[in-house]
Amino acid sequence: MPSASKLFQDRPMKKYGLLVGICTSLGLMFFLYIFYSNKGHFPSLQTEADEFLICAVITNLAGFLAWQVDKILDRWINWREHFLFRFISGFIANGVLVLLFSISASMLLLATRNDDIIKLGILLGLTLFIYEIFYGLFYSYRYYAKNQVEEMRLDRLQLELQFESLKTQISPHYLFNCLNTVSSLLFKDTVIAEQFIRRMADTFRYVIDNQKQKLVTVREEIEFVKAYYYLLQVRYEQNLTLEINLPKNLYNTFIPPMTLQLLVENAVKHNRISREQPLLIYISAQDNTRILVSNSKTTSEKSESFQIGLTNIVSRYQFFTTEKVVVKNETRFMVILPVLKDLHHKHTVPNSLVLT
Repeated sequence: MPSASKLFQDRPMKKYGLLVGICTSLGLMFFLYIFYSNKGHFPSLQTEADEFLICAVITNLAGFLAWQVDKILDRWINWREHFLFRFISGFIANGVLVLLFSISASMLLLATRNDDIIKLGILLGLTLFIYEIFYGLFYSYRYYAKNQVEEMRLDRLQLELQFESLKTQISPHYLFNCLNTVSSLLFKDTVIAEQFIRRMADTFRYVIDNQKQKLVTVREEIEFVKAYYYLLQVRYEQNLTLEINLPKNLYNTFIPPMTLQLLVENAVKHNRISREQPLLIYISAQDNTRILVSNSKTTSEKSESFQIGLTNIVSRYQFFTTEKVVVKNETRFMVILPVLKDLHHKHTVPNSLVLT
């Protein structure tokens, strides 16, 4: 199997080889056409070999010149944004430069007559027009293919991130704790045990149903958080409080699945919860453009302990918005999430996590 460096070395050689082959063929056709139109018969390569060689050299140099001009124009004018303008610019620039070079070289090296110059100019003009069309189509195809590959790569990365988030929700440890709670409740209160099982089923159903979803509505996520909170409350009773105060218009916006649940879980995981140190988690809105998740602090742990879950959230948000996920670790621990209003809106600009 060839190495990566060899592949990168071979690719330009293939391009140059293709360019030489096409330009040499065009040179032969131009020479045959002009010669036949003047003499009425085809040339003999034995007697006119030097003229054919000169013609091939001229067309190769002209082709290389056109290629370099297009590469420069590609940096200045974007095909995707200004296709027609880029096409016209390439055709005019190459038309002027290539025609001047080819005609001057032909007059100097082949002593071309005026009639032949006109024929050569027409042939080169048509060739350049076709060349620019194919160049533009090839660029568009290459851009489309690159976009498709990039989109597939980002989708796969997002699924991997989501899978990492989902694994924490359906881990054996999580299931073991739930089953232990159910086992103890069966001997204490069968009604609460039944409710616990229903809510536990709701959480697992949500996880399974949304494992391939990029976004869910805030309404769905809130319902999931309520079911998850019920499971936690059975364990911590009145020592854990979750308050949700979101305006109605935000319930129809979107959020990566398990985002709010992960923040609630982090708050519970990284704080001591007891009658003397109760924990309050509060989900609210900030200017109707951001969702604020905050919790009281019963320990002095630094924000670094939250970074695994937060990094997952930030990495998923970067697919949908350029706005930043803000984290504040002050008297209360707060995470501020941007509101996502368009399910199909997608950016690939990397997001960042801001700690203050």
